[in-house]
Parts: sequence; structure tokens; C-alpha cells
Amino acid sequence: MDEMLDFPEKLLSKRSRASPGLEEANSQPDTDSASPSSAPADPRTVTELRRQIEELTSQNSELVLKVQMLEMFEKDDTDMQAAGPDSVPLVQYETLRKEFEVIQERLSQAQASLEDSRVAEELGDEKCEEGDAESPDALREKLHGLEDQLASSKSELEELKEQMRLGVLSVESVEGNIAAAVAGAAEEGASQEAQQLRARVTELEDKLAKGQRQADTIQQLTEKVKELQAALAQRESNHTQGESETVKSLRDKVAELQSALAESSVSEKGGAAAGDGNQIRRLQDRLGELEGELQKCVPRSELEEVQVTLGLQCEQLARERAEVARRLNDALLELERLKPPLRGDEEEEEDEEEDHSESSEPSLMSEHSRRLLAKVREDLEVARQEAAQALDCLCAEREGRAQDALQLKDAVPLSKHEEALSALSERVAQVLQELQEEKTLRAEAEEKVASLEAQLQTTQDTVSKEEHDKVKEELRRALQDNESTAAAAQDALREREMELRELKSQKAAEQGLISKEDHEALRLSLQAEINAATARFNDLTRKHEKTCTEVFQVQREALFHKSERQAAESQLASVQQQLTELQARSSHIQELHRDIQESQGLVKEKDRKITELSKEVFRLKEALGALSPPLGITSSSSFSTIQQVNPGQQVALQNRISILTQQLQDWEKKHKHVVTVYRSHLLAAVQGRMDEEVQRLLLQILRMTQQGD
Repeated sequence: MDEMLDFPEKLLSKRSRASPGLEEANSQPDTDSASPSSAPADPRTVTELRRQIEELTSQNSELVLKVQMLEMFEKDDTDMQAAGPDSVPLVQYETLRKEFEVIQERLSQAQASLEDSRVAEELGDEKCEEGDAESPDALREKLHGLEDQLASSKSELEELKEQMRLGVLSVESVEGNIAAAVAGAAEEGASQEAQQLRARVTELEDKLAKGQRQADTIQQLTEKVKELQAALAQRESNHTQGESETVKSLRDKVAELQSALAESSVSEKGGAAAGDGNQIRRLQDRLGELEGELQKCVPRSELEEVQVTLGLQCEQLARERAEVARRLNDALLELERLKPPLRGDEEEEEDEEEDHSESSEPSLMSEHSRRLLAKVREDLEVARQEAAQALDCLCAEREGRAQDALQLKDAVPLSKHEEALSALSERVAQVLQELQEEKTLRAEAEEKVASLEAQLQTTQDTVSKEEHDKVKEELRRALQDNESTAAAAQDALREREMELRELKSQKAAEQGLISKEDHEALRLSLQAEINAATARFNDLTRKHEKTCTEVFQVQREALFHKSERQAAESQLASVQQQLTELQARSSHIQELHRDIQESQGLVKEKDRKITELSKEVFRLKEALGALSPPLGITSSSSFSTIQQVNPGQQVALQNRISILTQQLQDWEKKHKHVVTVYRSHLLAAVQGRMDEEVQRLLLQILRMTQQGD
């Protein structure tokens, strides 16, 4: 504790170690030299810190300027790309188209199998019901003829359905896309366009979901049909040995039917009616037997499931046929004017047969068999009506074509040929115009990508995450717009190809009316135009792929710049933290310097006191010298005289001199030690390093000086 209290007196200057006479003259320069040695370090650190702060502020201002430039660029880009049309990705469109084609093929196969079974049942019923008027051979021939005619009519009906579906739907889709594009270009305001885009996207998603649900239901139906077919095939393979009795019974039934037919051909009308009634009863009995066998072989749940699925398929087929009939009526107005009257005899015969079959229903049939028979009859009636409608349409179309051919045998239909050529040329021109529009759109997209790259090269930095997401969204929209335009152009080209095929099929009937040279020249010119259009479309697709790659490169560069900016931000944060630490350290050093200066003032005061003490010592020495005898006088005499004069005072003075000399030696030793410690701690403080003990002592000195003041 005493050392702690004496520590302020130990902080002495370097010159205080000299002789007592020189201490007063040299103490002031040395104390002044301590403060300049520490003063130059403070301004250098402060100036360096200020320079770092200025550099950081300049870098921050540059970053802010770059961010503002990127924001302006993104705003311009969003304004340019806000009016883009709705789009669907090309890959998604291709996959959906392939799935739709596969589903259509499966549906057509299921419909064909169902129609074959229904037509076979219908023809069997018609054969049995019409047996009273014709012989078995005539009925067989008629049956074969009707089967061939039905097969050809079915194939032609499927072709017409496919053509009308592709033609009408493609035209409607192209018109709808053009109208939507024109309406979107005419509207103003980014909010309205964004709402329209959202509505369009939701509509497309709903359509896609509906298509997927329909595809799932169709796939389930086809799987169930396949399972039933497999079960039926397994049943037939398992029961091949036990089919002999069934074959015999069927042969007996056929023989009975043939005998009944022979009797009906010979008998009179009344007898024929009775024979028809017997035949119908026999057929109904046979139907009941077959239903019983089916119930024995197939479970009830599977039978009901098959009936439900067949009912759904029948309803779907009825809707599709109604839609096809409506489109055919709209598309073939000229053929309807030349449509001949329907064959009333066949319809009357079919109505009579239906009435007769309904009137001849047995009254002794069980309730279960009646329900099954009613369902089967409903299915047969629906199939018969659909087949009759298809046959009527096809017969009317054939008769109309035959009449057209008869009318055009003696005259060359140049007007129709010219109309077809003009329509075809208009369609080709429309396709070329659409391709040109697509080309301009792609050129604009490439220019946008080039401008994006140029601005990214100039900025060399990225923006925040929200702005990056915004740029990414705009680029994705531009990519979707390009893909939608490419898909529209591809659809238009496909539609034109279908129309060309249809026109070629129409011209195939007129090959004898137009010269082969003209037809070949026209075909070659159209083929050349089609090849040119396909080449342009391929070129546009390549450009589109190139644009996509460039957009992805821009996105990667944006991510790279974003990572660089994050690293720069982290570095800036670390530099700012270092700056704050340096500022705190500099403030602490300044406080220490102030404390040191105050301690130097205390040291000066102590030096002044020491000089005063040394002067007093010198005065005492001089007084002691004055008390000593002069030269030439013997020491003994002087000593005796001093002892005689004042012996007590002499002893006191000697004791005091010895004490003062001892204190002076102690002070010099302590002063040397304090000066070395003081210089080491002062050097450490200037370099920014100071022990905790020294800090504690300095704080104690400050408190003591404050209390002393």
C-alpha cells in the first residue's frame, strides 16, 4: 500500500539522475521530450482511420449507385415485358400433346371394340327379325354387305371426326389466341395486363387439370376393359373342354332358327307373324340362358361394374357424336343442300321390328331377367340409333359426292379450283405472316438479352435478393412468351398441313377434271412453300433455344455477382467492426495520454521539490563548511573550539547530513527503477499494449490527483 501511494513520486524524468546542480536545468527539457515522443503516434493512427473511413464511404456510394442503375434497368425491362402474351412451356406442351394422342388412341380402340360388339348383336337381332321376308342365303349376303358397309362407314366417320376435330379446334384456338393477343396489346396499364395473365394462367391450369382427370378416367376404363377381356379370355381357355354341350345346344338353336326361317318364308303373313313371335320368344329364352351362364361365370359386382363403365362410355360416345354432327353440319353446308331424302323403307322396317320386338316380350319372364333385358335393349337401341345416324350421314355424303361427280363429268370446275387455290394461298400467307411475327418477337427477345448482358457487364455487381427474384421472374416470363409463340407457330403450321391434306383429299376426287401438269406444278409450289415455312420455323426454334441458353447464362452471372456482393458486404461489415474497435482503442489511448500528461505534471512538481531539497542540502553543507576552521589552523584546535562552541549542534548537523545523503541515494535508486518502468510502459501504451496492473495504477493516480485538486 505504501508503494502504491509512493508511485506518483517514482515517475521521475531521465535527467533527474544527474548531479544536484544540473537537475534543475535539465529536468524541464527531458519532461518535454517525453510528450513529443508519444504525440506523433496519435495523429498518424487518426489520419489512417479517417482515410479508411473515406474509402469505405466511397465504396458504399458506388454500390448504392450500381444498385440504383440496376433498379432502373429492371424497371425498364419489366415495362417492356409486361405486355407479353400468355404462354405454356414447350416441353410441357409436347408432353401433354403426346399423352393426349395416346389417350385418343386408347379411346378409339375401346370405342371400336364396343361398337363391334353392339353392331354384332344388332345385326344378329335384325337377322332374326327379318327372317320372315328373305331366305337364309339372302340374309347372310345382306349381313355381310351391311358389315362391310358399316366398317367402311365407321372408318370414314373416324376420319371425318379426326379432320373436323383438328381443323375446327385448331382454327378456334388460333382465332382465340389472335383475339387475346390483340386485346392484350390494346389494353393499357400493367395491373390489368398482370390480372389478365393471372386469369389466363389459372384457366390453363384448370384445363390441364380437367384433361388430366379425363385422361385418368379413360385410363381406368381402358384398364378395366383390359382386365375384363383378360378374365374372359382366361375363362374361355379354362372352359374349352366343356364347350361341346354349349356348341351342340347352339347348333340346335341355329337349326331351329333355320327351320323357322324356312317355315316363315313359305307360310303366309299371319303364319309369319306367329313364327316371328316364336322366334323372338326363343331368342329371349336363349338370351336368358346366356345371361344365366354369364352370372354363373362372372361375379355380380364385375357385371355391374362393366355395365356402369359401358354406360359411361356410351354417354361419352353420344356426346362426342353429337358434337361431331354439329361441326359436320356447320362445315358441310353445301353438301347439306344436295342431301337426298333418307331411305324411309329401312327406317320403317326398323321401327316395325322394334315395335314387334317390344310387343312380343314374354309375360312369364322373371323380374331379374326383365331388368337385364331392358338394359340390354336400351344399349342395343342406343347403338342402333348411333349406327343409323352414322350410316345416314355417310350415305348422304356418298350420294352427294356421286351427284357432284355426275354433274361435273361434262364441265371443268375451274371456279372451285381457283377458290381452293386462293384459300390455300391465303392460308400459306397467313402462316408466313405468323412466322414473320414470330421472327420479330424473337429478334426483340435477342435484343433484350443483349441489352441485359451489356448492362450486366457495365455494372459488375448484383442487387438484393428481391431484385434478383424480380429479374428472374421477368426472364422466365420472356422465356414463356417465346415458347408460347413458338408453340402457336407450330400449331398453326400443323393446322395448315392438315388443311393441305384435306384439300389434297378433296382434289383427289377431281383428278380427272384438272390436268396432271397443273396439279403437279401446284403441288410442287405448295410443297416448296411448306418446306420454306418449316425451315423458317426450325430456324426460329434454334434461335429460341439460343435465347434460352443466353437467359440461363445471365441468371448464372446474376447469381455469381450476388455471391460477390454478399462477400463484399461481409468484408465491409468486418472492416466497420475493425474501425469501431480502432476508434475505441484510439479514444482509450487518448485518455491514457491525458493521464500521462497529468502524471508528468506531478513528476515536475516532485522534481521541483527535490531540487528544493537539494538546495537545502547544499545550504547545509555550506553552513557545515563555514563551521569548519580556516586553512592554516590545526584541526585539533578547530575541533576543540567547535566542541567548545556548540557540540550538540554539530552532532545534529552530522546526523542530518548522513540521513539526507542516505535518502538521496535511495531516491536516486528508486528514480532509476521508476524511469525504466515508466519508459517501458509508455512505449507499450504508444504501441497499443498495456498491462492491467499498469492501467489500474494509472487510474489510481488519476483518482489521487483528482482528490488532491
